[in-house]
Amino acid sequence: MNVPEPTSGGSVGLVTIAIALLGPAAGPYAVIVLSALAGALWALSRSETATRAHGALLLARLVATAMVLTGAVAWWLESQYKLPAHQVLAPVAFGIGAVGDGWRAVLDGLVARLSRGGAQGGGQ
Repeated sequence: MNVPEPTSGGSVGLVTIAIALLGPAAGPYAVIVLSALAGALWALSRSETATRAHGALLLARLVATAMVLTGAVAWWLESQYKLPAHQVLAPVAFGIGAVGDGWRAVLDGLVARLSRGGAQGGGQ
């Protein structure tokens, strides 16, 4: 009996095109996307969304944010603390996703800390 495979031709084609375009970067991006999705699901469980569509948009926004920021944060960690960038991709992406909508508080705290440091350094 000839049973067809459970994958559709369209989805296999998209995966093939993505791997062909990304080449060796497909692995790190998969790590980033899956880790960010895990963190974003944690953030989604804390947030109050009115509809499923709002929840899906929150997940998409958090994963996209992690995709954009993870590489830069991993590079910075490698340059400052000698942590190999390829080993910190997953925790960084997870952390970015898990912060969720709390970025405003994080950025406000960083600005306050930097302004205190600048005021202390200027007075010496």
